[in-house]
Amino acid sequence: MKLYNKKKYEPATEAFRKFKEEFPLSSYTPLAELRTADSLYYDKRYIEAISAYEEFKKLHPTHPEVPYVIFQLGMCHFKQIGTTDRDQTVTEKALEQFRYFVESYPQSPQAAEARKNLETCRKRLAEHEYLIGDFYYRTKKYQAALLRFEALLEKYPDSGFDERLRTRLQECRKHLAKEQKKK
Repeated sequence: MKLYNKKKYEPATEAFRKFKEEFPLSSYTPLAELRTADSLYYDKRYIEAISAYEEFKKLHPTHPEVPYVIFQLGMCHFKQIGTTDRDQTVTEKALEQFRYFVESYPQSPQAAEARKNLETCRKRLAEHEYLIGDFYYRTKKYQAALLRFEALLEKYPDSGFDERLRTRLQECRKHLAKEQKKK
């Protein structure tokens, strides 16, 4: 714990793992497992932290720290979110974890932050969808753009794109109507 408290996360991770190996039946082993995951998280080793948190959840499904673990799983994904023009798999995973957390543990101390992060994920996913639809629009693939924009409006209402979406939807329909007349 001294290493962990001094923010020396790499040696702390090893110390916690060693403790678990040497004292697998100790009442402190679950804490060592949890602090292993936390050390990995604070060391920005998010993929390893996800594995450690998942393992903790699997080994201790009724432990009082499970809500915290679920929140931290969301944070591990959240910290990996890249730009909106890239794959949004981690954003979707973060959204999923935060949604489950908020629904299951609304009174938790981390609930407010989870709600805020959930909204950030929703906006990020909406922006990603808009970018794809806009790309289709600019490349004159109006049917594909129309489908993206309609799906965006349905899946992410009140995402901040409503006005732009309505305009783009009208423009797509006009272009598609012109294309139909030419046939």
